[in-house]
Amino acid sequence: YDYKMYALVHRDAESCSRPALEPLGYEILLRDLPVELDEIQGQFLREKVPGNGCCGEKEFVKLHAYTLVEHPAVVHLDLDTLVLKPLDRLFDAMIKGTPDDGRDGGIDVAFGDPLVQVLAAATDGDHRIDAFFTRDYNMAHPGMKHVGAQGGFLVLRPSLDVYDEFASIIRKGDFQQHKGWGGLGFGP
Repeated sequence: YDYKMYALVHRDAESCSRPALEPLGYEILLRDLPVELDEIQGQFLREKVPGNGCCGEKEFVKLHAYTLVEHPAVVHLDLDTLVLKPLDRLFDAMIKGTPDDGRDGGIDVAFGDPLVQVLAAATDGDHRIDAFFTRDYNMAHPGMKHVGAQGGFLVLRPSLDVYDEFASIIRKGDFQQHKGWGGLGFGP
């Protein structure tokens, strides 16, 4: 597969990112937040997200990866992410589809074979895969119902509808302390 490297950069970081990343071959895509802090309706999320992680609410800029609809697949990597194996099999499964015979397409997964389980459970015959992600086990703690997704690595099928859906979820801001998104146990 061929590739093009983009850096999704918040406007506040242009002056430090452009001189560092353009010489490495990145095309800089300046982006605003998909949802401004004052648009977040949920008080807990609105108040806590600015101090979360390295970048607070600016982490949401990575959602713009979903807007790169001119590409069949996008790999979002934070700069502190290291890829150790080719990702071709992931691209094959997303672009060409998964094998009809129930095989996993040679995709290595941890803890069994959730790829096949999820596809077998699809009752509408749609075996389309729109994203691959890893779990963030560093954020897990005893009693946590679900381990969240690691936001620094995501292979996705670009979609403006999905981008809008994520923006809507953030705008609603139903993130509850110790209960995660919508109280379902997802998130730190």
